[in-house]
Amino acid sequence: MATDNDHQQEDVSSATTEIAVDSPKRRLWMIICISLGLLIIIAIVVPIMIISLRKTGKTSVTTMNMNASFATDLSTDTTSFTTNENNPTTASNVIVTTTATKPTSLQVFQRTNEVVYGIWNTTAGDISTVSLPGIQIGTYWRAEPPEGALDDNVSTEYTNHGVCGGTSHSTDECGIKTGFYLTFKSKSFILTSFQMATNKDAKKRDPMTITIEGSNNNGSDLTFGNSWTLIYNGSSGLQSVLTRRSFGETQTLVDNVSPFASYRLLVTSKRGEHNSVSYSEFRIMGQYPDENV
Repeated sequence: MATDNDHQQEDVSSATTEIAVDSPKRRLWMIICISLGLLIIIAIVVPIMIISLRKTGKTSVTTMNMNASFATDLSTDTTSFTTNENNPTTASNVIVTTTATKPTSLQVFQRTNEVVYGIWNTTAGDISTVSLPGIQIGTYWRAEPPEGALDDNVSTEYTNHGVCGGTSHSTDECGIKTGFYLTFKSKSFILTSFQMATNKDAKKRDPMTITIEGSNNNGSDLTFGNSWTLIYNGSSGLQSVLTRRSFGETQTLVDNVSPFASYRLLVTSKRGEHNSVSYSEFRIMGQYPDENV
C-alpha cells in the first residue's frame, strides 16, 4: 500500500522530469531572443553610425571650403550640378561641369566645272565689272585666267592688269580692284578659312590685302553689288612669303557662320609697283552646312 511519502517522491520525480525536458527549450528560446535583440540593435546602430560619419565628412569639406570644378571638351551640351548643405552659413558648393564639342572636319573646296568670272574695277559692295582675256586695260593674261587660282595647282596662276594694260608702266594701282567670283555647283559652303599662294616670278605682283564676299543670289543678280555680303577684309597671308609658288599663312574668318552658294574675291593692295596682280592659288576651306552639326 502506497504511503504519503511514496506519493511525494513520485511528485518530485515528475517535477524533476519536467524541468529536465523544458530546460533545453527555454535555453533555445533565450538564444533566439538574444540573437533577435542583437540583430535589432545592429540594424539601428549601424545606420546611425554611417550617417554620423557622413555628416562628419561633409562638415570637414565645409570647413575646408572646397570647390571642385571639372571641365571636359567632348560635347556642346553643358550640364551643371550644385549641392548645398542645409546650413546656409556653412554651405559647401560642388560644381561639376561637362563640356563636349563634337569634332568637325575642315574641307577644301575642289573646283569641278564651276565657271569662274574674272572682274576688274570692282570694290566690295559694288557692281562687278567683267574682265576679259587680253593685254589691254581691264583684261587678264590669256594663259593665266581666273580658273588658274582655283585648280589646286601652284604651277598655274591668275594675272589681271586692272586699270593698266600689259605694256603699261608699273604702278601701285595696276591690278588693284581685280579678282573673280564663282558659284558652287554642288551646294552652299561655309567659308571659314583660306590660303593664297604666290605667283611664279614677280614678288611685286603678290596681293597683300583682299576682301571676300558671299551671296546666295543667282545668275545675273551676282553682277549687282547689293547681292554680296562682306565676310572678310584683311591680309592675304602672303606678307612674309617671298618664295615663289608657295602658300602663305592660313587666314581665318572668325565671324562667318553663314553658308553661301557664291563667293567673290577682290585684291585691295599688292606688294609693290608692277603692271598687274598675280597669284597661283586661292584655297577655300570650310564646311558644308549639313556636315557642320
